[in-house]
Amino acid sequence: IMSPSWSPDGSRLAYVSFEHRRPKIFVQNLQTGQRDVVSQSEGINGAPAWSPDGRQLALTLTSGDNPDIYVLDLVSKKLQQVTRHWAIDTEPSWMPDGREIVFTSSRSGKPQLYRVNVNQGDRPQRITFDGDYNANAHIGPDGKSLAFVQGAGNVFKIATLDLQTGFVQSV
Repeated sequence: IMSPSWSPDGSRLAYVSFEHRRPKIFVQNLQTGQRDVVSQSEGINGAPAWSPDGRQLALTLTSGDNPDIYVLDLVSKKLQQVTRHWAIDTEPSWMPDGREIVFTSSRSGKPQLYRVNVNQGDRPQRITFDGDYNANAHIGPDGKSLAFVQGAGNVFKIATLDLQTGFVQSV
């Protein structure tokens, strides 16, 4: 079991389980204990992240051999592909307005952070440039900054990025 993610209201958890040796994404109601499989596609089912309104999950799924970011509407069960690239796109994190996702991608050759509008089909925009490795973004509550893992060589640290100015600071 891995990648637990709290729903915004704290009543449910989404997570990945490898029951029967195959990854599936579950949503479990913490009060009743009921759990539902929400994704069990062939290949990777990973990195669930709740939308701010709790109605959607951003997921990493494979289409063929390629991991991309998808959004699953939990009511309609409609699945929308957000990224399409030969590189690995993973670790989605929602902006507080629910319109954009920040994710990790290897499309520049090494892991970097990108931002994309979920509903407009825009091309993702790279937002990190310092360091060889920038991954696993967590958006601040006000949506103005994010924390992430930054690395160069064998040295890894936590850094923050001001999304308005682009200023990166090691913590």
